[in-house]
Amino acid sequence: MSTLTLISLPIGNLKDLTYRAREVLESENIFYAEDTRVFKKLLDSIGISYLGKEIDSFHDHSLNKIDYIEKRIKSGESVCLVSDAGSPLISDPAYPLIKKLVEAGIKIKTIPGVTSLITALELSGLPPHPLHFWGFIGRGNSEKINFFSELSTQSGTHVFFESPHRIADTVKVFFNVNPTSEIVIARELTKTYESIYRINENNKDHLEEFLVEKGEFVVLFNVSFQNKKKPKEKNDLKILAEDFLKGKAGTKKLAKILSKILEMDQKAVYDQLIKSGKNED
Repeated sequence: MSTLTLISLPIGNLKDLTYRAREVLESENIFYAEDTRVFKKLLDSIGISYLGKEIDSFHDHSLNKIDYIEKRIKSGESVCLVSDAGSPLISDPAYPLIKKLVEAGIKIKTIPGVTSLITALELSGLPPHPLHFWGFIGRGNSEKINFFSELSTQSGTHVFFESPHRIADTVKVFFNVNPTSEIVIARELTKTYESIYRINENNKDHLEEFLVEKGEFVVLFNVSFQNKKKPKEKNDLKILAEDFLKGKAGTKKLAKILSKILEMDQKAVYDQLIKSGKNED
């Protein structure tokens, strides 16, 4: 039994190709690529001949090839997998294949390299962790509204990909949900026209003046640990306390108040109150 080797390729600048990646591209003969034309063009650009190499396609519509690839590896053939750029796993079609091969006990190797996710994070100036990566998000406005609304209370830096013809609308939806937040957009990373846009309430209404809707986009925003639900929780706590002081609440409501203050499980607090009450008797 042989192995599957995942090879990360440059996301723009060909000088980012690692020595290990070049060695494997030169020495191995069986490759599955997201787009065979793009892969052959890359090999030409870096001076590696693909004559004599077997290059076949593997993309989102190639799931029917998984069993065949598994059979080849089990028979002793070494197989390499690449995407058009970056890791073949990140928002690319490798996962179903990897999952199947791992379940079959086949060894997976990786030749790591540049990824737009980490490159964009480094340039964003946003906190690096907690980090949440969402790949490509939904296309419809209602999907985006739900997406941003749910994440507005989830602490950390959130990263997703967006296409050039949807980026402006996505930014507008974001600010409809988060009017006082900031969003960072990274475009054409490592390429000649690499750009970083920092958009907030001061410039969000002038996107058309500076946002170039070409290339590939990585979008980032951060949600503070003090999320938007805190003020509401304080109001709820105030109402609960007023009810208790007015004699409108019993032990259960007191437990609810104390659980919010102490950040403890409500039932655990209630059980302690009941136990204390019995001890006093």
